[in-house]
Amino acid sequence: MEFPETGKRCSIKDCKLLDFLPFVCEHCQATFCKEHFHTISHECLKAENPKPILEKPVNFLCSKESCKETSPVEMPCIKCKQHFCLAHRHHGCLELDETEKIQKLKKWQIPKKQFAEAKAIVDKQIADSLKKSKNTAMANKVQLMRVKGSAIGPKNVSMSERCYFLVSLPLTVKNKHICTPKGVFVNAQWTIGKCIDSIADTLKVPNDNNAVATNKLRLFHHSNGALICGEMDTPLTKLFEDSTIVDGQHIILEYSDNISVDMSLYK
Repeated sequence: MEFPETGKRCSIKDCKLLDFLPFVCEHCQATFCKEHFHTISHECLKAENPKPILEKPVNFLCSKESCKETSPVEMPCIKCKQHFCLAHRHHGCLELDETEKIQKLKKWQIPKKQFAEAKAIVDKQIADSLKKSKNTAMANKVQLMRVKGSAIGPKNVSMSERCYFLVSLPLTVKNKHICTPKGVFVNAQWTIGKCIDSIADTLKVPNDNNAVATNKLRLFHHSNGALICGEMDTPLTKLFEDSTIVDGQHIILEYSDNISVDMSLYK
């Protein structure tokens, strides 16, 4: 059964769809189907907002004269502000002239020169230290050989356990049989307290270290007068390991509770 009076056809020429629920445009009063009722869909000429015009995409042309490369993204030079493609982004705008190059070179040469001068000073100090160290080591070896040749000490100390010292006597001791520093050996496994007792006994130096309120016998470096060690139970092996003393070293045996003595008073 047909209903010729029911519905209306869309006003779009290429559509003409019969729509039983047609839409009437409020601007041009024409009838449209659901697909073309919008003002943009049927390009309504009486609508207040005409069909939007799509903007043409912007392409940036490279500023290099011989280059026709374009890009949708602008890449301006930070100095001249012109756009260049990737191939010509290094276009010489940021290059320095000869005067600027010379000035920058001079600027960078100043810290380089300062570093070279500082390095030369440090290198000389290191070289001097190494030379002094080698000379000191050689002097210690020569002195050890000399001390060994005339050293005296307890006969019960085996050769493998001996360590040697060149000892200067206390200033208050008038020992007729010893008037110059004397080579002495002790056991390297002893403590420094036992070492002092043995040296005093070997060189016949009065030893009252067990008495109260008297200056104690102590060992001092002959090179600077400093006390070698104040702890009497310290093993000699530890002092050798720490390089506090070396085998064959010249030391001072003296009555004192001070941390140093005047080394110029001893031979």
